[in-house]
Amino acid sequence: MPKIRLRPSFSRQLRKFTKKNNDRKEAVKEALRRFHLDPDYPSLHLEKLSGTDTWTIRIDSGNRLFFVWSDEGDTAIFFYVGSHNAYRTVK
Repeated sequence: MPKIRLRPSFSRQLRKFTKKNNDRKEAVKEALRRFHLDPDYPSLHLEKLSGTDTWTIRIDSGNRLFFVWSDEGDTAIFFYVGSHNAYRTVK
């Protein structure tokens, strides 16, 4: 099971992303829980972004959690939450 770490900027984005939207908040919690238990869980659609060290997991059909692996490879460091299309600008 991988460890999970959240960058301070991620925590701020998460508050904004889930503000007044309890369904979104629960979806993020569930995605992180599933990732912690099994990063290869099918509904997460774990994906490495081409040409980067960035990985994503799916929250829902339009939103993703972005992360990088620690140098040791045992900790996922989440740094962005938002639209699936953010992969074009998030590195």
